[in-house]
Amino acid sequence: MGGAIDAKSDSKNPCTLFKYIYATCLLIFSVIVVVWMIFERKTHLSHDVNPWGVIVIMFGALLWLCMVEGGQGALVGLPPVDRELYKDSHKITYKICSMAHKGDNLDRYLMGRQFLVIFIVFIVEMCGAPIAGETLYWLPAWASNLFLTSGLAMILFTVQLGKVPSQVTASHMMLDYINNYSALFTVYVALALEYSGILHSSYVMAMIVAKLSGKPIESNEPPRNTAQNISSGFVAPCLWLCSDLPSP
Repeated sequence: MGGAIDAKSDSKNPCTLFKYIYATCLLIFSVIVVVWMIFERKTHLSHDVNPWGVIVIMFGALLWLCMVEGGQGALVGLPPVDRELYKDSHKITYKICSMAHKGDNLDRYLMGRQFLVIFIVFIVEMCGAPIAGETLYWLPAWASNLFLTSGLAMILFTVQLGKVPSQVTASHMMLDYINNYSALFTVYVALALEYSGILHSSYVMAMIVAKLSGKPIESNEPPRNTAQNISSGFVAPCLWLCSDLPSP
């Protein structure tokens, strides 16, 4: 779906070629620094957990982050496309879109998906972010401050491996990108998170902003009945109240 990424013609431009090279070198260097810190047990999680286990958790989380980020681009871009055109060629994509594009489910998915992004990035940071004051013996002080103290190495590592490439790829290959069970699982998890009510304070803020601006919030679904309102609004207040209870 969509045109191919035309990087070949751009690579002939010296300026663009330079950007490709130095960005790739920065990424490779950041990966080396992060992995080295893990095996030196100088990150938050590797300090207490076997470094190989931390590596598996971190790169597993990055793989899931790729699906979460790329899946968003595909699901947001596919609504104008008639689902019957790919019903037989991309069966899982058809199933996902039939569910995610029904009523207001796309908004629900986007809310749950945003929680997933923050959660996964938090996991990656726990695995790879250095403990305060830790460094590598072969890094000069200025490089340690630039890449470790400031967090630049982890930013480049997370953004260039788990976020941006998947978004760019999915925007050009929307049908193929989510035509797998990993994407289906991700959509289920995102919708379940939204349904739990833990994020429903966002709806309250949206209603307040809409009221102040004088513009109504449009929905693709009929008004909810009392039972539906209770089920959608009960969990979040309960969790909020329980959070204030004293520990046993």
